[in-house]
Amino acid sequence: MTATQRPRPGRTWAATALRRAIGALKLANDELLRANEAIFRPAGAPGPGGPAAAPRATPPAAPAKAGGGGAGQAA
Repeated sequence: MTATQRPRPGRTWAATALRRAIGALKLANDELLRANEAIFRPAGAPGPGGPAAAPRATPPAAPAKAGGGGAGQAA
């Protein structure tokens, strides 16, 4: 049976530093994504995990037109 080799002392600090840097970049990316969503989402709007087909509380009022159908209106 062969003995297990210990990692070289010069490599461990570099791997640890890279792992920590990648973790910090992932956290910064998450924060920037949340900030972007907060900026572009209107206040009070449901988040991205909200229901897809939520019914509206009040439907938009359609303007009542007197007279026949004009050009461009569906029959």
